[in-house]
Amino acid sequence: MGKTKATKCKRAPWMEQTLTQALAAINGMSQRDAADNFKIPRRTLRNHIKSGIAKKTLGRKSVLTVEEEQDLVQRIIRYCEVGMPITASMLGRYVYKFCVTNNTATPFNDKTCTAGRDWIKAFLKRHRSVAQRKAQSMNPARAQKLTGSL
Repeated sequence: MGKTKATKCKRAPWMEQTLTQALAAINGMSQRDAADNFKIPRRTLRNHIKSGIAKKTLGRKSVLTVEEEQDLVQRIIRYCEVGMPITASMLGRYVYKFCVTNNTATPFNDKTCTAGRDWIKAFLKRHRSVAQRKAQSMNPARAQKLTGSL
C-alpha cells in the first residue's frame, strides 16, 4: 500500500481578521506592502478593496440562497415523513423547476432539465440532515404485520 500523507489546506491560509487588518492598514501604506506584511495575496487584497467586502469566501457562489436551500431541506424531509422519499434524480428535476419558476440564473442543463450530479452531491454534503439511502426489500410477512391486515 502507498503511504498516505496528511495534507493541509493550501487555499487561503490567511484569516478573515488578518484581511480586515490589512484593509485598515492600506490607508497608510501601499497595497503591495500591506499584502506582504499580512501574508495575503495582492490580487486577493485588491479584489476585497474593490468589492468593499471583508468576508473570506472560497469557491463559487451557491445557486440557491441559504433560506431557499433550508426550505428545500424541509420539503424533502416532509415528503419522506409522508411516505414519498425523493431520489437524487427527482431532486435534480425539482430544483431545476424551482429555479425556472423563480427566474434564478443557473448553470444547470437546459436540455435534460435537471441539476447536475455535482450540485446534488454538494447539496447533500452541505445538508447532512438529508441522507441518501437505498430502499431495501421487506419480508412480505413483516409488511403484513406492520399494516395490521392478516
